[in-house]
Amino acid sequence: HCPKKFTSPMGGLSLARAARGLLWTSLLQSLAESTQSASFSASQEECFVTPQLVVVDVSPYVQFENHTDADRSSVADAWNSAFSTLGVAQIIGHGVPTSLISSVREEAAAFFARPNEEKASFTYGEYGNSKGGYTAMGVEAVAQSVEGVEAPHDLVENFVFRCEENGPGMEPPASAGGWDRTPFPSAEQYVVHMERVLRTLHKISADALGLEDRHYFDSFYTRPNGNALRLAHYPPLPADAHAGQVRYGEHTDYSGYTLLNQDPDDSEGAGGLQVQDPETKQWVPVPPVAENGEAGFVINIGDLWKRWTNDRWTATNHRVTNPREGSEAAKKSRLSVVFFTGPRSDAMIDTLPGQGESKHAPISAGEHLRQKLARSNV
Repeated sequence: HCPKKFTSPMGGLSLARAARGLLWTSLLQSLAESTQSASFSASQEECFVTPQLVVVDVSPYVQFENHTDADRSSVADAWNSAFSTLGVAQIIGHGVPTSLISSVREEAAAFFARPNEEKASFTYGEYGNSKGGYTAMGVEAVAQSVEGVEAPHDLVENFVFRCEENGPGMEPPASAGGWDRTPFPSAEQYVVHMERVLRTLHKISADALGLEDRHYFDSFYTRPNGNALRLAHYPPLPADAHAGQVRYGEHTDYSGYTLLNQDPDDSEGAGGLQVQDPETKQWVPVPPVAENGEAGFVINIGDLWKRWTNDRWTATNHRVTNPREGSEAAKKSRLSVVFFTGPRSDAMIDTLPGQGESKHAPISAGEHLRQKLARSNV
């Protein structure tokens, strides 16, 4: 029997937002109870618990003139609470057009439906190379990014889009044959919006951490920086999947914020994103959110934020679980659109002002990323 927690760090949210949190609590409590009699594979015999998920409306920072300092203070308080506890939040009010999100998802689905040899023609090097491109399934085992962990490869293929390299002027490699342009014509505009949202999150972070300059983080992210768009495709679950093999293994992200547009079909039983409660070590499902037709984004922080904040904020473990074996969901693909962010390679990451005596040695963002990637490539 697993204990359930009923607390949720809703401080700083409006009453409407708090009410939504209570609705999610009720829904996910029901899911937790329903799993007690469900049959799970060995990799999924975990207890779901009532989460500490916070939905934050960031519009007071997006539509700055239409809101008060008190509104922004409430957002910043909720932000600090979310990342000091579970280490993840969901945002709405970000202003990214729904039509653009749909276009990127459609282009990604069309690309991953191509024959393997056509997709492989966009391979520029191992996963994490400076040009991005395609990585086939069988190359990455993200759980190995945790030092000392051995894990089978993940059940995912992906394309990494780097704005400087893969923009509209991108020349497909000669081996690409019939391709006459990048397979993701909407990706560059999507990246523009993601970087705008990222600047908003950095302003919220500066306020949440008590920094005097709301633009404190701008200088760390001058180009070329570590930002990259990853289009991740999880094919139908193969019948020969190894024991313990999952769509994407347990890990923390490597650098800055991660902005995730998750698969809208993520749900209990269908597999999908889960985050680990740092306190109880139990796994919490993350259901997609939307408001007034606007899809929300899941936001979590990478390991560099843990260093920056001197462990005040949590880089949470998360994973993508498999659907139930033999289920209809196991016969379907899953697609996520992930915007990873990180400072420029030579930026030195040290404890932020006001966060106490440093617990971590300074490290360059580039060196930190290289260490993590070296462990995750199979």
